[in-house]
Amino acid sequence: MNRAVATGHTPGVELSLYSRSTLTLDARTMADARADVIDRARAGDASAFRELWAQHHRGVTRQLTFLVPRSDLEDVLQDVFIEVFRSIKRFEGKSAFTTWLYRVTVHVAMKSRRKHTRSRLDIVEEVPDRADDGPQPVDVSLSSERQARVEALLEQLSPKKRAVLVMHDLQGVDAQQIAQILETNVLTVRTRLFYARRELEVLARNDPALAEFFGGES
Repeated sequence: MNRAVATGHTPGVELSLYSRSTLTLDARTMADARADVIDRARAGDASAFRELWAQHHRGVTRQLTFLVPRSDLEDVLQDVFIEVFRSIKRFEGKSAFTTWLYRVTVHVAMKSRRKHTRSRLDIVEEVPDRADDGPQPVDVSLSSERQARVEALLEQLSPKKRAVLVMHDLQGVDAQQIAQILETNVLTVRTRLFYARRELEVLARNDPALAEFFGGES
């Protein structure tokens, strides 16, 4: 007699329940592991900081694209993680760690225009000198020539307008999350986005090939 019939169980249902419970456990395990790394980093554990670097430096590199000149990307990337190391004790878990990290990234990027000597922590010596050189999403969607033209136009926007436009139109972050990242309200985000698009449209008037990246409604 078929074992499934004898026991009154349906194999497909058993597999479905098993898979679902396994996925739930895996998700919980991963969440616990991430929380453990953050807790250790908050306690000053340098190895936890290196784990955070390994987990997040590629994402931060993508977030910095278009926010800072390409020539400054490596320096600003390391400045972001210096700031993470300095301020992670203030992370209270009221938002997702990635949201907090994005906030730090944007704030450091906007301050990077002020050229001044900053002291480096010894821990930076343990961080790789270069970010991941693999293709990023923006590299796939933009040719190097077109990317350079976009960067040149974005350089002419104010840091706040540039940050909102890059996050919303180029990186696909919604207005609500941008408001959380910038610690402001959604109306301010939408207002900055409106004026940033309008200014960019004027700047790009002689370069219609770029219109597809900055058109549309918010």
